[in-house]
Amino acid sequence: MQIDLHHTGIYVLCRIAGMKSTYAEIVAYASQQVDDAIYGHALVFKNGCAFQQIQTAHPPETEKNFDINNSLEVWMPYHFLPSRIEIKNEESQITRTNSEVLQYLLNNVMAVSKSSLALYRLGIALHCFADTYSHQDFKGFWNSYNNVDLICGEKHKKFWDCLKGRVLTLIGKNTKFLNVGHGEVLTNPDIPYLNWCYARENQKYEIDNLKERFIPALRDIYEFLIQYIENNPYLKNSNNINPKPFEYYQDKFVIVLEFEGDALDRHNNWLSSINNNFFEFYDFCQEDQELDYQPRKWFREAVLAQKIPWWNFVERYQEKISNYHTFITNNNFENSNWVRFMHAAAEHRYIILHKIFS
Repeated sequence: MQIDLHHTGIYVLCRIAGMKSTYAEIVAYASQQVDDAIYGHALVFKNGCAFQQIQTAHPPETEKNFDINNSLEVWMPYHFLPSRIEIKNEESQITRTNSEVLQYLLNNVMAVSKSSLALYRLGIALHCFADTYSHQDFKGFWNSYNNVDLICGEKHKKFWDCLKGRVLTLIGKNTKFLNVGHGEVLTNPDIPYLNWCYARENQKYEIDNLKERFIPALRDIYEFLIQYIENNPYLKNSNNINPKPFEYYQDKFVIVLEFEGDALDRHNNWLSSINNNFFEFYDFCQEDQELDYQPRKWFREAVLAQKIPWWNFVERYQEKISNYHTFITNNNFENSNWVRFMHAAAEHRYIILHKIFS
């Protein structure tokens, strides 16, 4: 899924499940940040300290997709959860909904719901939860199982994207270049209003994203959030009104999900719906009216990044690994949202790789 579901969709689910807007904003931001934390290099600060970033995503065309080490660190823990705890065969490595691995993860998130990282862990887990629906039937590493043919669906619309897509698809069919995740079917699994189909070997699969994946995902996440909030009363709004059944909101979700456009268009449509209280939050507030998302907001609150001038050749050479920047910690760096997200992402990865697959 994309920013429309990972950020605004999660925010709405948190709010209608009874979560205060302040907490919902953190959970939703953490959920989307999983797709935007694309840097893995260490930050060396001017005061001599260092901090290791946790990379939770990277561009789909990077050569790192061919590296199983990178897949184990990025794609599988955060985007393509394997389905079974004991990875013994091909089936156990395929992303499935309601899998053993997902249930273990959700139970762990519930168990640590009193920790200082709880909301960040929750947001990261909800990202995985949502992706098990859109990414189902694919593997999170370079593998021939992902070599499928897109029969019908949305193609690249912009000229350069279309050209790049044609070239990559041609290369992919002949070299299996795109055999990571759902690369062979482009972004079709992530677009809520699409009906599309693909073939794996001699089997054809017809997918109705809205009915078969997005609505079920929203319903299941909503039910989990109700339980999570019930177990953590501090998250509840002061009105303490019992959440309504999912069916009460389903038609509203369908209206928003059927809105056509690219990821940013759809995200803006969700934001407009939230800002105007389309989902009827009983404690509608200023934070709902002003909700937005800037991918580097948390980072900039924690770190001052200064780009090294092009003429400073010596320092640029020394800081090449840091993308030609120097870094300074801002006030309250240790307790910032960004640092807590990084710690939560590291904890999440450890749970997936060393607790579940140990």
